[in-house]
Amino acid sequence: MTEDTICALSTSLLQAPIAVIRVSGPESLSILHRIFSRPEALLPRVSAYGSIISEGKKLDDVITVYYESPKSFTGEEMAEICCHGNPIIVKRILGLLIAQGARHGEPGEFSKRAFLNGKIDLTGAEAINHIIRARSEWEIEASLNQMHGSLREKIHDVRDSLLLLKADIECRIDFADEDDAFESDAGAGSAIDAIHGLLTDILGRCRVGERLSHGIDVPIVGKPNVGKSSILNCILNSERAIVSDIPGTTRDLIKETIQFAGIHVNLFDTAGIDVPGCEIEKRGIEMSREKIVSSPVIVMVIDAVQGIAGADRDILKSLPGKETICLANKIDLVPEIAAPELLKKLAEDAGYPVIPFSAKTGSGLQELEQELSRRLQSEFLEYRNFFISDMRIIGLLEESRAACERIKSLLREGEPPEIIAFVVQELIDTTMEITGEITPDDVLHSIFSRFCIGK
Repeated sequence: MTEDTICALSTSLLQAPIAVIRVSGPESLSILHRIFSRPEALLPRVSAYGSIISEGKKLDDVITVYYESPKSFTGEEMAEICCHGNPIIVKRILGLLIAQGARHGEPGEFSKRAFLNGKIDLTGAEAINHIIRARSEWEIEASLNQMHGSLREKIHDVRDSLLLLKADIECRIDFADEDDAFESDAGAGSAIDAIHGLLTDILGRCRVGERLSHGIDVPIVGKPNVGKSSILNCILNSERAIVSDIPGTTRDLIKETIQFAGIHVNLFDTAGIDVPGCEIEKRGIEMSREKIVSSPVIVMVIDAVQGIAGADRDILKSLPGKETICLANKIDLVPEIAAPELLKKLAEDAGYPVIPFSAKTGSGLQELEQELSRRLQSEFLEYRNFFISDMRIIGLLEESRAACERIKSLLREGEPPEIIAFVVQELIDTTMEITGEITPDDVLHSIFSRFCIGK
């Protein structure tokens, strides 16, 4: 337990109906007794209505909840003060708490104390930060699951298997004359293969989860003047990109974020791909092509009036292997009677089903959104089973897999069990860094310093 008491605002310092101030540490209850008008009402986990008093004057009417140790978020004596959300009031209450002996909490210090007091593990603590910053329904759901142990349980499965392997190897050291009673090198090799498989599965889920948390890139591509910018504006229901009849208006990548099927998506309006007229257009086209290569889902726009021309065919050749949605934009300019045959011809030439679309009227927007949602779910079919992670976790998982390969090599080479047991213990230590059961102080500081103050 820490010796000092901290306080901080857990909500934004903005004018709002309510603000929540947190207090945690051994003096929490004592400080509240000195500043709350009804100290006798401060019972564990009971909301108490009263006033914050300073030198005989009321600062505000509040609702306070006291949590006794260890039954609190931080595992310490703790309280939450719900006051009016005027920044002046908030600052006066925080100032009073500090005057009474508390200090202002550092970023992430409440969560860090919860971790140090065994209330959460490191994967759960990081998940809390992701919940706060989440930009999609999927990320919130995955973060909540991880906060409640989804990743920790998988890591503990790996740890338990490693402990069994290490115990067997150490028994072979102690009872060398009875080697047949314990796991053979072949059996140990099978065990480490299974552990490697578990780590590979976790790493794969973390990598996709990390990608999903940053958003899936979906570029809108096509030749100049087919209406890519208008389509972006139509999807966003906002004039985000400049629209003009002049071909090549967009020369850079314009990025906007939106949510489809609960997944965070980065929509890109790209430069029209055709023969460049200047160096700026050339660079814009290069960036468009790079985005096609790096993105899993593509929205290809074709001019419904002009049909598929040379530049369109050039773009289509670069799309195999991608989840591609073809839009026939400007369908409002095509006579209704001719539209079915035209769309059939466009689909045959493109090699993809074609959605009739009008950026001017919004016709086809619902079909586009449905198809985009379907393609994203197809590309990331099991996305709800992925983990929220950062490069720290991914790096430790990669290090763990490399250690598995080293152990397999030592087994093949017939190295002494003492050496193998030592490397297995190193691997156990590495996996335990993921959950924080073994973590250097500088790593903890790096992790929690990224949190909000008050969390």
